Amino acid sequence: MSQLGYMFLACGVGAFGAGIFHVFTHAFFKALLFLGSGSVIHAMSGEQDMRNMGGLKAKLPSTHLTMLVGCVAIAGIPPLAGFFSKDEILWSAYRVGGYGQLVWGIGAVAAALTAFYMFRLYWMTFGGSFRGTAEQAKHVHESPRTMIVPLQVLALGSILAGFLGVPAVLGGGNFIEHFMEPAFEHAHHALREVFMAPVPGHGVELALMGLSVLIAVGGILVATRFYKGAFEIPARLAASFPGAYRTLLNKYWVDEIYGAVFVRGLALGGGHALHANDRFVVDGGDGEVKAGLGVNGVAWGVRDLVAKASNLWDRYVVDGAVNFTAFLLDNLSYAFRAVQSGLVQGYALSMLIGLFLLIAAGRFLLGLY
Repeated sequence: MSQLGYMFLACGVGAFGAGIFHVFTHAFFKALLFLGSGSVIHAMSGEQDMRNMGGLKAKLPSTHLTMLVGCVAIAGIPPLAGFFSKDEILWSAYRVGGYGQLVWGIGAVAAALTAFYMFRLYWMTFGGSFRGTAEQAKHVHESPRTMIVPLQVLALGSILAGFLGVPAVLGGGNFIEHFMEPAFEHAHHALREVFMAPVPGHGVELALMGLSVLIAVGGILVATRFYKGAFEIPARLAASFPGAYRTLLNKYWVDEIYGAVFVRGLALGGGHALHANDRFVVDGGDGEVKAGLGVNGVAWGVRDLVAKASNLWDRYVVDGAVNFTAFLLDNLSYAFRAVQSGLVQGYALSMLIGLFLLIAAGRFLLGLY
């Protein structure tokens, strides 16, 4: 994360080429350190706690040398790759003036811490005496060539990659910066209106370069003093400042706070609330709870109310009308059947009766008028 911070620091002061340069060099020594850690873990049969290592320098000569190169490179010691890219970032921050000098100070402190924690790793892993179990000591072995050769290639890159960005003050041409210039031409044009402080001379640049190296060396020396031997100083500091020691040992309890707030709080605790909301509000129950406007509530309303009402309408209104019509026509058919006998004489008699009825009706109506 600190190296990503350096890259963003470079972008923040307009040194985009320096940020890309650090991405490039960082790729070698950080990959080297990651794969080197894997080689150590492989040699230790899966052990990952540095407090159970130590004394591996003689047993893992190739892994030890390549990881030493990675530690020196990331600490920013010349002439390894990390020195050129980190110094370019720090100088870019200082020369913008104003707050850039404060940013340079923050970057210098980060460089000291980087050197310290990387050589803490180095000495706890490879220095001193072995602190693991007897069974682990019996099986410690160097990794095979399929693991060592990539480490050696990355170590070579960690040594040579920085020479692509040697600054002008050291007689170089900074190939990386010139190579990236076309991509950032418009950005640099705009930044000239933001960072208008005069650029300090080469003497200042060389002095700051030397100071950054001294700061890194100081971090290495402090780590060496603390962790090369039996860790007496760290033990005394832990006993003298137990509160600070526990805070740092537990990483500021970030994991515990995260677990309490987000995992057990919002995720699990909130999960119960979300489950209740899903069950009784969204679903409207578990199939038996009928209250609510959720899925089950709507289903109950449709099934138990609308469906039953529809059944009653269909049964007593629709089917009732159909059945009544059938009953009426069925009974009228008896009367119609009596009239429709099929006898011509009957039809003639009916016509005669009808004729007489019409005459009678006519006379009755004429009598009224």
